[in-house]
Amino acid sequence: MIISVVSGKGGAGKTTLAVSIAQVLGAEFYDLDVDAPNAEYFLQPEFDATTAVTQPVPLFDEDRCDACGLCTRECRFHALYKILKSVYLTETLCHGCGLCELVCPQQAISYQDASVGTIRSGTSQRLGNRVHVGDLKIGSTRGTYLIGELVKQIDPAKLSVIDGPPGNSCAAVAAIKPADLVVLVVEPTPFGFHDMLQTEQILQQLGKDYLIIANKALDSTDVEKHFTGREKRPVFTIPLDDRYHRANLAGDILSLNFSEIHSGLKTVLDGKIAS
Repeated sequence: MIISVVSGKGGAGKTTLAVSIAQVLGAEFYDLDVDAPNAEYFLQPEFDATTAVTQPVPLFDEDRCDACGLCTRECRFHALYKILKSVYLTETLCHGCGLCELVCPQQAISYQDASVGTIRSGTSQRLGNRVHVGDLKIGSTRGTYLIGELVKQIDPAKLSVIDGPPGNSCAAVAAIKPADLVVLVVEPTPFGFHDMLQTEQILQQLGKDYLIIANKALDSTDVEKHFTGREKRPVFTIPLDDRYHRANLAGDILSLNFSEIHSGLKTVLDGKIAS
């Protein structure tokens, strides 16, 4: 079973809960927040393997290219442009789809590999589970591709937890797609609730089973006013508590340090996994 932990906005406590869920379930962990992975701060893995991830990008044979412009017109991502009699590539926009090579009448386009980032794998010193972290190359816009390569490593027969990117971008969707169950973490604030609704639309369109956890709630009234009249309500509410904040700053895993967090997560997740 694959569980993806997501949030409509950053700072909702997604990673905090993802590492706790992995601890409660004894699950393998995948940090797909490739722009800013930080789960290792809590899990403290000893990395024993690093894999370079590359993506093919077009290479032009200037002797064959007559700058007809067909490849620039067909490129869906506007990664190619023509100036006078030369074609140029904006590498950060390229998705390596191969269309330009396919349509080139002069067969002037081949492909070479460009660095996207790395995947680091190791064993958590704190939990003993395997941890996989995606590191996007600085300046690269190919986070979705790197996430896709990480997802290929997930064994669907194992219990795995994904820490997805925050928000509702293509990268966030890529981290949701492989999930059997999605845990949607929401701050019970107007801003947090607004972004949660956008994430819900994505989950519903993808046909995903999901549950909601309200985090950093001031009180039950604060949560209630956002969910009144809704069929889908939080299955677990975590209060805004200085103890949890201090534990986060210290790099502690909440479910290891607070029995109420452990038991609350275990109750809602065991029922889902059993079903």
